[in-house]
Amino acid sequence: MSIDPVERGLEQSFEAERWRRFINDCNDIEQLRDMALALVQQLAQQKAASAWMATRASESENAKLEMLASLIRERSDTPEESPDPGS
Repeated sequence: MSIDPVERGLEQSFEAERWRRFINDCNDIEQLRDMALALVQQLAQQKAASAWMATRASESENAKLEMLASLIRERSDTPEESPDPGS
């Protein structure tokens, strides 16, 4: 069974439901405005964090590929030793 990394977990589902109920039950426009601004800020922070993590993962993968390419070049530059026929 594989887990979809984008699928919301139980905790996120409860949090989303809590926000929906708060919005539906709230009659104070200022309170809604403040909450909306806080949520926009939180979303921006999450997007920035996701972009940073994606960049770091890409840099890490590129470093691994560069090391692998370097090893391959080193091995192709080194003449292979032929097996000793007397062994």
